[in-house]
Amino acid sequence: MLKRHAYDQLLNWKNRKTKQGLLITGARQVGKTTLIEQFGADHYEHVAKVNFIEMPQAVETVSKAKDTEDLILRLSVLSGTEITPGKTLLFLDEMQACEDMLTWTKFLSGAKGLDVIVSGSLLGIDVFNVRSIPVGFLQTMRMYPLNFYEFCAACRLPQLALDTLRECYVDRREVPDYLHERLTDLWYKYLLIGGMPDAVQSFVDSADIVKVRNTQQAIFDTYEYDITKYVSDLVERRHIKSIYEAIPSQLNAENKRFKFSKLGKNIRFAHMQTAFDWLANAGIALPTSRVQDPEYPLTEHADENTFKLYMNDVGLLTSRLMRSVDLEIVNHRSSMNYGSIFENAAAQELFAQGLELHYFNQNRIGEVDFVVQQGLDDISLVEIKSGKDYTRHRAMNNLLDTDNYRFAHAYVFHDGNVETVGRTEYLPIYMLGCLSVI
Repeated sequence: MLKRHAYDQLLNWKNRKTKQGLLITGARQVGKTTLIEQFGADHYEHVAKVNFIEMPQAVETVSKAKDTEDLILRLSVLSGTEITPGKTLLFLDEMQACEDMLTWTKFLSGAKGLDVIVSGSLLGIDVFNVRSIPVGFLQTMRMYPLNFYEFCAACRLPQLALDTLRECYVDRREVPDYLHERLTDLWYKYLLIGGMPDAVQSFVDSADIVKVRNTQQAIFDTYEYDITKYVSDLVERRHIKSIYEAIPSQLNAENKRFKFSKLGKNIRFAHMQTAFDWLANAGIALPTSRVQDPEYPLTEHADENTFKLYMNDVGLLTSRLMRSVDLEIVNHRSSMNYGSIFENAAAQELFAQGLELHYFNQNRIGEVDFVVQQGLDDISLVEIKSGKDYTRHRAMNNLLDTDNYRFAHAYVFHDGNVETVGRTEYLPIYMLGCLSVI
């Protein structure tokens, strides 16, 4: 099994056991079910699993429960497993298919003291209308595709190497040449493979890009099937598909801001807002809104109508491009424009660290790729550079020279090593995952 950082979060929930169940959300195919099953096998005598999509009869069976005791009996029959507090992990999967079950978790984890993990995709979207969310009885945790460091671990990079990388980040010193070369090579492989567990496992097992691309195509098809399955309105369904399929071409434009005019004549944000919300809530697209003032709190200065839209996984993005791109990336060809690919990978890394995604753009100043809020009120600028002209960042310089603003850091992530020039910190692109390191 691929090693996931989320496993430690599950262990922390178990060790600090309260009367709260655990709700795990995230896009489809990010590895929720596999992780929970492995965790259950490692730490419990029994795992009682009920999947409300694979077992359609489970929805009707649960809906007829008279009380908690009756419900436990029904879940035990459905799972074919004895359910005993302290010995059994009750795993309720694909919860979006059962409206009643979240309400019941209040009694299962609270009154009965059971260890309950609830998981599902598309939770929070209108299609999933629970009657009563058990506030205070559920911890929440979101899962993402494998980040770059998880990918490195899957490719058998020793933990000591990642520890050394983090030390170099904290101390702002150069990464040793041999390690820098290895991490740079892994970064370019990550652009191809991304972080979807099935794709990563396929790569680890075979190193065959054709198998990886077939896996990614299946994931892409699954997402499109979900749109068809969960969105009943035909116009809305068409809008969602049009937006999702347009992401690669929109990112490939010189101005990566999402342009509604490319979707059709007279199209405006107001016509498509619910479609954008669906993609964001489903976790398969990452909207990055423009901030008019890069000040704390960023959300208060965000223009939600003007944004870039990234895919939730860089491997899915590169899988949508021409196949010739694969060879260009493998060979680190300097003639190729990696701009949109680097930016998508950066958005994915920042988002997985819990950072809100924003960018800055003003006519008189220019555009900065990302503006992030670190800590309580620290605002940092982030530029992503894929070429040799990484020292050219006019907009960032303009912002740094503006008396109205104060920034904790000005980062430029690029192909090279660690360097600090004035107020600007030049860091290797693979150090993006270190921003959460204090």
